Amino acid sequence: MKINQAIALFIERLQRLDNKRQEDVDELAKKIEKVRKFKLIPGDKGERGETGERGPQGLAGKDGLDGRQGDQGPRGAAGPQGPKGDKGERGEPGQPGAKGDKGPKGDKGEKGDPGPQGKKGADGRSGRIPRHKIQNGAIAFEQRPGEFGEWIKFNMTNQYYSGGRGLTWTDYATGFSVEPTLLETIAEGDVYEYTYNGGTNAYRLVGNPTDAFYSNYDAATDTLTGLLAEKQINI
Repeated sequence: MKINQAIALFIERLQRLDNKRQEDVDELAKKIEKVRKFKLIPGDKGERGETGERGPQGLAGKDGLDGRQGDQGPRGAAGPQGPKGDKGERGEPGQPGAKGDKGPKGDKGEKGDPGPQGKKGADGRSGRIPRHKIQNGAIAFEQRPGEFGEWIKFNMTNQYYSGGRGLTWTDYATGFSVEPTLLETIAEGDVYEYTYNGGTNAYRLVGNPTDAFYSNYDAATDTLTGLLAEKQINI
């Protein structure tokens, strides 16, 4: 017998066995269906069996719905006062309060240290030449309103006539039309500006012992030029 014939014969037997098994299954199904149609008569109740082992815990169920809030109950009696709690943290600063009444004046404090020296102030206005009188070769200056000091003798050491004016020292000292103005104090003495009729100016240098009039004054260099008249004062 060849191998192909043997394989064919084996397959044929398997098919027959499969068909036989299917027939047996169909026959068993028919018998089960007949038994199901029978009305079973219950027998006597048997004895209670032993309690079996506890089964595993089941899975947690879903949460139930929230119930409705009930009516508020009556207020209970106040309980005893509890112990004092810990000190809390410091709160935020409050709003400023209203301004209070002025308190009584306090005692005088101690004198403080001197403050820093202030800046040098601006120069004051030029002062006026002191009022004076000239008489008999002497001069007297006003000490108080209407009161003059002692006469001071002076003698002329030089009398100049400049620019053809032909004026003496006394003419320059007494013939002004506007109150003389102190311009500046230099190393040689005080410099005054004199104004005469017609707008003519002269500059007087009052020092010790010189008292002289000049036609020009340079404030930038403190220089007087153009000598007009000069007197020497002996005190």
